[in-house]
Amino acid sequence: MITRIHYFTLVLYLAGIPFAAIAQQSIFDELYQGDEPVEIEIEAALVELIENRRLEEAQPSSFVFKNTRGQKLAFGVKLAQRGKYRRRICEFPPLSLDFSKNELKEQGFIPKYDKLKLVTHCLDDKQLGQELVLREYLGYKLFNELSSSSYRVQLAKVTYLDSNREIGRIKRFGFLIEDTDEMALRLGGEECEDCLNPPDSSIAASTENVMAVFQYMIGNADWSLPMMRNLKIVSPFDGGGLIPVPYDFDFSGLVNAPYALPNSDYGLLSVRQRVFLGNSTSRADLEKTLKLFLAKKARMYEIIQDFKLLSWESRQEIQAYLESFFQEAESILAADDSNPEYQLLRQCVRMQSSDDKGAFNRPPGK
Repeated sequence: MITRIHYFTLVLYLAGIPFAAIAQQSIFDELYQGDEPVEIEIEAALVELIENRRLEEAQPSSFVFKNTRGQKLAFGVKLAQRGKYRRRICEFPPLSLDFSKNELKEQGFIPKYDKLKLVTHCLDDKQLGQELVLREYLGYKLFNELSSSSYRVQLAKVTYLDSNREIGRIKRFGFLIEDTDEMALRLGGEECEDCLNPPDSSIAASTENVMAVFQYMIGNADWSLPMMRNLKIVSPFDGGGLIPVPYDFDFSGLVNAPYALPNSDYGLLSVRQRVFLGNSTSRADLEKTLKLFLAKKARMYEIIQDFKLLSWESRQEIQAYLESFFQEAESILAADDSNPEYQLLRQCVRMQSSDDKGAFNRPPGK
């Protein structure tokens, strides 16, 4: 029988990471400060970055942050716009950070994990931009509580400096998302980039169901497992089922961004409406997932209420929105299917009939 230590060593070998790297940290590990925002300064040619949305070339930029020991660390990074919709409509685009592998190695960090995403404030309206980025960050933290198959995120206070001195400094909240390769190895696998339209049988069913019910809970219809839209798929080294890991929650009802559009493919009229887009499952398996959510309910509400960067009113509104999901979950577990507004059971569970064995309900337009 393979031991845990030998298995982990094998995982590192297959991922191309030297055994000596076990003692090293990634740059995300160094940035990670838990619930406290990390202070970051980014200096770049901001005017070109903000105004030229067709800019494909990454810009040489500086990235400075203060770690948990109060030390300032400085790196040269390649800064680029990323995304599609937000890149086009946001007044300040989302960004990708590409660190130098050599510089990471010189400073004692694992060079393999050199790419981070920075979710920015999007809107020039300081209050609304902050509200939206904090709500989306909260979505990631709630999913962290439900599943280890999730991206780690780090809240940041970012100061943007224009290297050409054409505009003044910009101070906003944002958050960093860990390198995908690092996340995949943490889950015991590697990213599968050619996993379009994977058969249901190839997916880690319970993990997928938790992810899909989470998306339903926060009112997010802007994702697709078959199309690998707004999620990454991890292929475990041990041959286990494929693991879907979601990202981008700004179109969810939880965030309720003014620029978000309801998904008309499913007949939605508001981003606050819910629709289940995951794989079908049995009622027993759905109930198992819902019991997990209900067991985590108090902790999730605690996370929301402790997040005091959001106003009391916003925290209450978010909790009330999630409460409507929990009421639906409780009704399913109580075998009460009478409320026509509750769609999860109808859309998720296989519905067998004498003339259509194996058929299951799908949301409109699916």
